Amino acid sequence: MMFPLGRGLGWCGLLLLFAAGCIPTRDASQDEQREPHFLHGQELRKAGEFKNAAAAFEKALEANPRSAFAHFELGLLYEQPLNDPATAVYHFERFLKMRPSSDRAEIVRQRASNCKMELAKLFLIAPGAPSVQKELDKLKTEVERLGLENHQLRRQVEVLSAQAPARGSNAPAPALASVSAPAKTIPPPVPRGPLAANAALLPPAAPPAPAEPPKTVKAAPSRTHVVKSGDTPATIARQHNVKLEALQAVNPGLDPKRLKIGQSLTVPAP
Repeated sequence: MMFPLGRGLGWCGLLLLFAAGCIPTRDASQDEQREPHFLHGQELRKAGEFKNAAAAFEKALEANPRSAFAHFELGLLYEQPLNDPATAVYHFERFLKMRPSSDRAEIVRQRASNCKMELAKLFLIAPGAPSVQKELDKLKTEVERLGLENHQLRRQVEVLSAQAPARGSNAPAPALASVSAPAKTIPPPVPRGPLAANAALLPPAAPPAPAEPPKTVKAAPSRTHVVKSGDTPATIARQHNVKLEALQAVNPGLDPKRLKIGQSLTVPAP
């Protein structure tokens, strides 16, 4: 009875040893982070030497291919500083495969998903990027040209609006040249009958005398009257045989009460 029990304990011990070798423990993860290349990679990452840090973590994987935290560090480097989402997804997924129940698993899944979305954007945009950029530049140039033309038209409208009140609405329209119709020449009647034979023997008719131009009637020159003592506008008008209104019309501002001796007055023609 003792032998089977000892035999059973032996098998259990072997199983425990096998499980300890296959399932990573906390001590194993600590060993990964104590590896010299891993520590050197962390120092380079803190110093901002991201490419050298990635090379150090790659050497840590060569030393220990099951170093999940080396994959984690590489995923972080390729995600942001090195901007290589495809490589970042590879290392994140390797970490999740080695440490599916890690306290960092959820964060790693989210980061891997973000990297995959970035890859999808590059795949959709990259093939048409040059042509799309060309069309955008063309549209930008067209918009700028239309904006300049619109500005110029606005300036012209403002100038015309400012000039409209100065011109006024009663500006004379341009005169149209009047074209008079040429006068029709009426030929003399052609003699008929017995007079037609003697028409050639008659002397040619004299041309009509030119019309006399209308005679211009010259207006009688006006006269001058020098005011004497006792003169009034009425006596001056009677003296020159003109109406009082005509005398006052040619002498605007004539005041009978302010006549002065020696003052000259214009006397219209009778």
